[in-house]
Amino acid sequence: MGKTLFTRVFLTTVLVILLSCILSASLLYSQLGNYIIRTESEELEDVAERVAEITGQFIDDSSAQKWLFRHIETQSLNNRCTILVMNTNAEIVTMAGGSEFIDVDKLGKGLISKALKGESTSGIVNDEAGVAKNTFVCTEPIYTEYNGGSLILGAVAVCKPMPQIQQARNEVMGLLITSQSIALMIAFLFSFLLARSISRPISQLNSAAKAVASGDFTKKIERRSEDEIGELISSFNYMTGALKEIDEARSSFVSNVAHELRTPMTIISGFVEGIIDGTISEDERDKYLNIVLSESRRLGRLVNDLLQTSRLESGTAKLVMKQIDINEMLRKGVISYENAITEKNLDVEVEFKRENCYAVGDEDSIYRVVMNLLDNAIKYAPEGGHIKVKTSETVRKVEVSIENSGEGISERDLAHIWERFYKTDKSRGMDKRGVGLGLYLVKTIINQHNNRIWAESKEGEYTRFTFTLDKPGITGVKN
Repeated sequence: MGKTLFTRVFLTTVLVILLSCILSASLLYSQLGNYIIRTESEELEDVAERVAEITGQFIDDSSAQKWLFRHIETQSLNNRCTILVMNTNAEIVTMAGGSEFIDVDKLGKGLISKALKGESTSGIVNDEAGVAKNTFVCTEPIYTEYNGGSLILGAVAVCKPMPQIQQARNEVMGLLITSQSIALMIAFLFSFLLARSISRPISQLNSAAKAVASGDFTKKIERRSEDEIGELISSFNYMTGALKEIDEARSSFVSNVAHELRTPMTIISGFVEGIIDGTISEDERDKYLNIVLSESRRLGRLVNDLLQTSRLESGTAKLVMKQIDINEMLRKGVISYENAITEKNLDVEVEFKRENCYAVGDEDSIYRVVMNLLDNAIKYAPEGGHIKVKTSETVRKVEVSIENSGEGISERDLAHIWERFYKTDKSRGMDKRGVGLGLYLVKTIINQHNNRIWAESKEGEYTRFTFTLDKPGITGVKN
């Protein structure tokens, strides 16, 4: 069979249709003949029985001979058959209907002799039995009452040629062949269209898949149906769109990493070269060494963030879920940033409903979230501003919010702050310490805890980050 899907589908469909037509025609041809024979046999057997019964009653009544003969003729005409009444010597006593297809001698030696012995026969016989081929013959013995018993006086033979069997078959087969020929042409057309409707989108998918494999993510296929192939096309288009986004994200990621690495490395190498070649004086050496140290630490933070991002995205960073006191963790975080808070003269407001507030999470990961959000809050709060740290509880969750006063985040930036390497420094201040991975890591960690984090901001007033954690007992970790 053909190598292409179109050829296989088309030829398979055509073959099934042809076989179905041949099978149905064969069954119809066979069953039609059987139906005609069965119908005729029931009628002729009934005629033979009635004639034999009446003949047995009136054969010795001379006054009823003419009526008997007319009755036999009537039966012959009504059923379009030949009726023979024969005596015990197989000689014709009465006959009605044509006899050109009957050999009386052969009939008398064959089927009539069986009837004279009391055996009834019926069925299609050939000319060897004394009748022409395809002739239905039914024989019945004629009985009469004698001395309280029955005596065979002769036999009745009802003969009817059956050319109508073949004629009916030919007529029906002619109609069947004509109708099936038309049906086959229509079926072939629809098979062709069906095969093409299946193979064409698959060919398009194949071509598009090759294009995607070569790096072209712009290929889109028009969906023309609502069936499984249409669903496949939609899934393919969605996949190419997702791959395009991933490719763009990868390119952006590489570009951003290169940029973030290049800046501190340029600064470090420039100052180190200046110190080595004497361009930077002894008096300024400590100042620039501190800058080199700061940039080295910035590189370290970038590498750590990249490694943590890779672990989180690959799933290799395993979370150790246990009960943690989120209030105590926030206290430690605020204390850790005491110097930075003092330098900017920030007012810190802590609002805890209870002394302890327990949640379930990976302690190191949640501490990283807390420290990152506190760092951002302090970094972007103005001199003399305020920071508010708050925890609250619902039936199933613990909510933690960290808020700072300041310029806030624009609505446009708010939609992108969770993206890797996205920074709003240009609109919120000149502090360049961040590399744009902090909030991405925070959201990834909270997502891995199957919880939510969101940001709210009003420009010129405040920015608030809120995240949730499960309470003990909800996830299987108990108090």
